[in-house]
Amino acid sequence: MRALIALVCLAGVARADNWPGWRGPTGDGISRETNLPLKWSARENVRWKAPLTGAGVSAPVVWGQRVFLTASDGRLNDRVSLACYHADTGKLLWRSRFFGSALSDGQFPPGGMAVPTPTTDGKHVWALFGTGDLVCVDYDGRPVWIRSLAQEYGPFRNRWGMAASPILVGDLLVIQVDHFGASYLLGVDAATGKNRWKTDRDATVGWSSPLPVKVGGRTQLVVAGTYTLRGYDLETGKELWKSNGMHMQPIPTPVEQDGRLYCLCGQDLHALCFSADGKQQWRIRANGCYIPSPIVLGKHLYYAEDNGFAVCLDTATGKRVWRGRLAGKQHASPVASDGKLYFIGEGGVVTVAKVGGDDFEELARNDVGETVVASPAIANGRLFIRGANHLICIGSR
Repeated sequence: MRALIALVCLAGVARADNWPGWRGPTGDGISRETNLPLKWSARENVRWKAPLTGAGVSAPVVWGQRVFLTASDGRLNDRVSLACYHADTGKLLWRSRFFGSALSDGQFPPGGMAVPTPTTDGKHVWALFGTGDLVCVDYDGRPVWIRSLAQEYGPFRNRWGMAASPILVGDLLVIQVDHFGASYLLGVDAATGKNRWKTDRDATVGWSSPLPVKVGGRTQLVVAGTYTLRGYDLETGKELWKSNGMHMQPIPTPVEQDGRLYCLCGQDLHALCFSADGKQQWRIRANGCYIPSPIVLGKHLYYAEDNGFAVCLDTATGKRVWRGRLAGKQHASPVASDGKLYFIGEGGVVTVAKVGGDDFEELARNDVGETVVASPAIANGRLFIRGANHLICIGSR
């Protein structure tokens, strides 16, 4: 039984052709879409390019004909916004602006205060900013509720800013705040913005996002943090288990398949496998897997080394199957669809590789023409890429 539950919404389970939040419909970077273009250029298979303003490396979120994206601007990046674009044309439909209630002690310059990826259920959109502001808007961009976590619990004190994305599970919004201040995990009623529970965490700086997993018929939240991986009860926020072995400041989000959890520890250069209750199964030395989150498909675990290599491991043993060169440094997390892996280099070149096999097989390389740090989204037979200057839609015309 596949243990990872889909990230479900208030109205039901997100359709496969939507990409409702961080790492897609099932939180693992995998889409069931087919017939994505293998190759594209300035004249082929680029449906549209919409100009962007402000800083931000949050990933696009797609539901139906709408694409949502956050950004920040102003001298101190203290003006934050959530924008909506038409998925067919790239036309800006609306932009909701908010004045940040506080500033993080640090920030990743390309991202400003807009690094966490928003999430949607097709009726509302939720977004978290590095200013500590957590907002919910309706589908026309009108505020439903706004909270300042910075005023309630203290400003975010991460030296590279806030990056953990809000995760929607049923009618609960889960927020992970690991920083130099008092760290915590928050369960928020998605409709009202009120706390259902708050759990203090023995953790410091980190940038990973929570992962919902079903174990024994109940949903847990798997959370990577300082030196530990922990499981929490979704309904109460109670800590259920913890396992040592993680590095001090995790960035990649864990993934799950068939009751096993897979994590990358870039600082210590390790890849790890745990059972769903936190018992370590294997641990192997890895090389520079610091920022991008991994993907697990079938019997293979795939990830991108920051310095520009793709790696495939055997999920049962952790043994390396292959290692292949990509196009430059990797910040974005890879995505997968229809037997293909998409790795986007910082320089904007997308390497398309084949899933499976005993050797790395490159199928294509495509240049989007600008710097890319944000992770991509797949929806409705298209690939949505946030570049430094444009939101780009790749798909057959």
